[in-house]
Amino acid sequence: MYYLVLKCTKKILIWTNKFIGANDMYDLVIRNGKIVDGSGQASFMGDIAISGDRIVKIGKVESVGNKEIDAEGNLVTPGWVDIHTHYDGQVCWDEYLTPSCWHGVTTVVMGNCGVGFAPVKPGTEEFLVQLMEGVEDIPGVALNEGVSWDWESFPEYLDSIGKKNYAMDVGAMIGHGPIRSYVMGMDRCQGKEEASDSEIDQMAEITKEAIEAGALGFSTSRTYLHRDKFGEYVPGTEATAKEMRKIANTIAELGQGTLEIVSDWMDQDIELDWVKEFVEKSDRTLTYAQTGGNPVETWKYCEENFSKGVKIRPQFPGRPTGMLFSLESTVHPFIAHPSYAQIANKSLEEKVNAMKDESFKEQILSEEPAVDKNHMIYTLMTAFDKQFPMDEIPDYEPSYEASIAGIAESSNKSVMEVMYEELLKNDGKTFVWAPFSPYPDHNLDTYKMMMEFNSSVAGLSDGGAHCGLICDASMPTWNIAHYTRDRVKGEKIPLEFLIRKQTKETAETFGLMDRGQIKEGYMADINIIDHENLCVYKPEMVHDLPTGSRRIIQKAGGYIATIKSGIVTFRNDEATGELPGTVLRGERTAEAISA
Repeated sequence: MYYLVLKCTKKILIWTNKFIGANDMYDLVIRNGKIVDGSGQASFMGDIAISGDRIVKIGKVESVGNKEIDAEGNLVTPGWVDIHTHYDGQVCWDEYLTPSCWHGVTTVVMGNCGVGFAPVKPGTEEFLVQLMEGVEDIPGVALNEGVSWDWESFPEYLDSIGKKNYAMDVGAMIGHGPIRSYVMGMDRCQGKEEASDSEIDQMAEITKEAIEAGALGFSTSRTYLHRDKFGEYVPGTEATAKEMRKIANTIAELGQGTLEIVSDWMDQDIELDWVKEFVEKSDRTLTYAQTGGNPVETWKYCEENFSKGVKIRPQFPGRPTGMLFSLESTVHPFIAHPSYAQIANKSLEEKVNAMKDESFKEQILSEEPAVDKNHMIYTLMTAFDKQFPMDEIPDYEPSYEASIAGIAESSNKSVMEVMYEELLKNDGKTFVWAPFSPYPDHNLDTYKMMMEFNSSVAGLSDGGAHCGLICDASMPTWNIAHYTRDRVKGEKIPLEFLIRKQTKETAETFGLMDRGQIKEGYMADINIIDHENLCVYKPEMVHDLPTGSRRIIQKAGGYIATIKSGIVTFRNDEATGELPGTVLRGERTAEAISA
């Protein structure tokens, strides 16, 4: 009946247009939706007309479209702009860039955290693979098999990946690690050795070349958490302030490009000194993720200066970054037990069968793990009050009672026995979520506070990365479902505010001024969402990377349609096969001609 009515309505509109002289025929019209336009202003009911890849009319659209979608009862929002991903290798083999495409993302920015695959000197490709494998937990064998390596310079990299079309637009930054290894060599680029003046000049020139070719910015890692496959700090971690100033000043002089940093603020005074110089003397944006130092001081600095027009934007995650323990993942609390070592390389089915044996269970529960108990990973694996078995629809703001420790108390079992039993559920495919970034008082009040800072911007989904242990690419979907609808432990967040944070503000952070809002003249990147039923499903381990390597994925429900450049790419959470996305080259305005 719905389709009959829609068909009849369309015929009437066509007939009416013939007789009233209307000659507008749009490519696509979205009707009757609750429009949350990304500006932060109140939602409103209306239609949206699209011609080509642009929004051309908002309000009451009288003319008929070649195609139409009735969005009655649903939200209509801009497509999500995800600025913190690691699809640098995956772009070579996956046009959909899963899992981000399942979560309403229409633009991604990759090349974060100072790692990437260009520039690269022939014969040194493995070094960059090892950096990516260590920092982002992407299987090296998959990268070696899937990455084409038909480039040396960063412009050539953009040319290579630009030969394909994607489900979304793809922007890329150039990373400090590849630049430093290209200039200084693999043997000198890591550690405390300082770059010479001529080497610093060369790094600055490579950065300039990349940005002029279309790179959206420069990224660096200055955290001791980021190490290569062999445990060495990634290039740039301990680079001098002189080196950082030179590269930053290059971006400032060009008048384009964003600076992205992941930092421990190792020497906060020195770090902040050159950061302040960059953001206060240039008109460029600096966005960062803080992994150490004094966050109160840095966030206060950001808020004070952002209010004055200084473009410094800390990134917030909607929830704590968390490890996913399972019998298939990289880490779980039994991984270092002697008995588990005997079955560690067996298939999942064989592991489960072995662990179902009561004598095996008794033995492994009696053992101590062969690991340094002072090591961070041991602390994380034994924080049972912050480890939570995941349901079909995961709860990322769980109470103590839902933790392994809470379940142990209520069932009168040991925490290790409870963990053992949970890992065996669902034929060994159950995940236990273990946050390792702060989760104080078993609520997300701290994260809500970060969201509400004027300077903050949504980020840190890490799409494409941490294949064996983390899956946070679902963050844009979960943020909307949880904070605007489901939250019970504290106040919710207005829908209009949160959507602005992950559309308009993320787009502006990288100078993508042609998207992030439902506005006439802007890119027709749109989500139609069944807000009542929007959800993320529990994670799954799949083996679909090149060579059959594993990764964790997480799908969504509730996306009626995702539209990229006026083309429907997903309908009812399923791909349509359309791939209108391209590689972005540089900053854009609403008047920019589509690539």
